[in-house]
Amino acid sequence: MGGPRPMCRASKSLAALLAFLASSAVFAGSFQVSPVRVELSPTVATASINVRNESTTDAVVVQLRPMDWKQVGGEDAYTSSPDLIATPPIFTLQPGATQTVRVGLRRAEARDVQQTFRLFITEVPGPPKEGFQGLQVALNIGIPVFIAPKAKRVTALAWRAKPAADGKLALTATNPGNSHVQILEAKVLEGTDAIVTTQQPRYILAGQTVTWQLPAARPPKGPLRVTARTDSGDVEADVSLEPSAPK
Repeated sequence: MGGPRPMCRASKSLAALLAFLASSAVFAGSFQVSPVRVELSPTVATASINVRNESTTDAVVVQLRPMDWKQVGGEDAYTSSPDLIATPPIFTLQPGATQTVRVGLRRAEARDVQQTFRLFITEVPGPPKEGFQGLQVALNIGIPVFIAPKAKRVTALAWRAKPAADGKLALTATNPGNSHVQILEAKVLEGTDAIVTTQQPRYILAGQTVTWQLPAARPPKGPLRVTARTDSGDVEADVSLEPSAPK
């Protein structure tokens, strides 16, 4: 109620930024980062990312953190990566300046399954200006970095649904392929009616499963179908409807 309101130096959260990964660039706070996804292979083992300070008044210190990216129980998990290199590891961007970041593999090795990393581009906050009252939030952008497998194996996602608590539907997708799939949006149809919709972009890494908990327009009776827009095209598939757990 009373007192100063919290203030943020970044205008978008990381979750909002990731919704734009299909774009060629992302604007957030005073940053412009391009591209917002990197795809490498054993034969193309390096790439460049441009980081531009859009502020006309303030310099900013930026740190790079290469991370291994796994999924555990449908949730993203990150650990410091010994294999992905990003240079320079820390730098200062003057107002309007651009820094070219080089991203590459320590060892270029062909594998059967796509390797997945994220490069976090993180603002290092300086001391607050004299008279500043509020909350400083450091901008943190996670750029996906994918290393192509020896041969990409495209296999259709397997979908299932189950009534959940509070009138929700648990929609689950399993990726049996050896490369990621990014779901940009999806609808579950019963007949011609969409009973659930999600516009929460999610990556499903190779061999992994993710679940959305989505408000349902009504309890489903089946049969169900899903239509989804992905980073590799539109898909349509049957959804296996599982019975709800007994109360």
